[in-house]
Amino acid sequence: MNIKSLLIHLLSRKKYKGNFNPASFRKILIIRPAKIGDTICMFPLIRELKKAIPSANIDIYAGIHNNFMFKNVTQVNSIYTKYRKRNKIKTLIDLLKMRHNKYDLIIDTMELRLGNIIKLLFINAKWMIANNENNRYQINPDDLYLYYLTNPYKKKHVSDKLTELLDLLDIRGYDNTMELKLDQHSINYAQAFLKPYHGFNFIGLNADTSDLDRSLTDSDIIDMCQQLTKKTYNTRILLFCSRKRQEYMKSLIRTSQLEHVILEQGSKNIFDAAALVNFMKVIVSPDTCFIHIASALNIPTVGIYQNNPEHIKAWAPKSQANIIIQPEKRGNNIRGFSINETVTATIQLLDAYSD
Repeated sequence: MNIKSLLIHLLSRKKYKGNFNPASFRKILIIRPAKIGDTICMFPLIRELKKAIPSANIDIYAGIHNNFMFKNVTQVNSIYTKYRKRNKIKTLIDLLKMRHNKYDLIIDTMELRLGNIIKLLFINAKWMIANNENNRYQINPDDLYLYYLTNPYKKKHVSDKLTELLDLLDIRGYDNTMELKLDQHSINYAQAFLKPYHGFNFIGLNADTSDLDRSLTDSDIIDMCQQLTKKTYNTRILLFCSRKRQEYMKSLIRTSQLEHVILEQGSKNIFDAAALVNFMKVIVSPDTCFIHIASALNIPTVGIYQNNPEHIKAWAPKSQANIIIQPEKRGNNIRGFSINETVTATIQLLDAYSD
């Protein structure tokens, strides 16, 4: 056992007193300092929790990569943030506020880590629950004296595992349908952007992820767009990419003469991009937040994934119509996936779900 594992065992001791009565809880904190896709997967938990205990105030402890995602989530009362290390004072202030709130319940949705445990104990809620997840220390949370209740580890989609935390609160009959609420400003932006192309069926193609090994290469983009242009009628392709690559992609479209490809530019935030996704007939994307945005909006999806069954189980598309493409070789990248299969799957969904 290493030093951190030993410290976790020593620190993870919390005494629980009284009756565990979820219906009486009035202050609940959900911990999820993650990224955009992870956050979208959590929205069903928040919605169904508020539905089951309407008198409870639900707060969120988020991170800088997802605190903005809760602005349209009406069930959330307050949002606190785990800031970068250089902003330790701001993080401490939010921790003090959370401690002062005297929560009835913490729902911890994050991986077991020493720093997280220290924060949990400092916030000092009456009760804490969590999922039993794999962690870097290979510690079974059930072996600790930290959580009052935990769910056993299951190989399921992340959104399903999160909503199953409701079982620990004796909440049944919940709906795990994903959703993403869009504000009217973002919808107006998307409509204005697409207005010059009225009458075309749009395929959304996202090129980038946070990992180069899971992002599309230039040749992937060119080959896919050329094939889709040849094999579809009255169609345009809206290309999404990271902001830092927009000028490069603009040049790639021009030099490759991809006349039916339009670069997404002008969006101010992820909600603007999501509003554009909402008008797509099909979304094609590597495994990133665009998959979960499309799932939440129920847009037919072609997902390009690494050949890793457990990863796909956890992060697969949840749109009613979806097709997964993966390379034959097992691994943590998408290299070797079939462009032809991707194009065929895209056309299949386009034909089935176009007006």
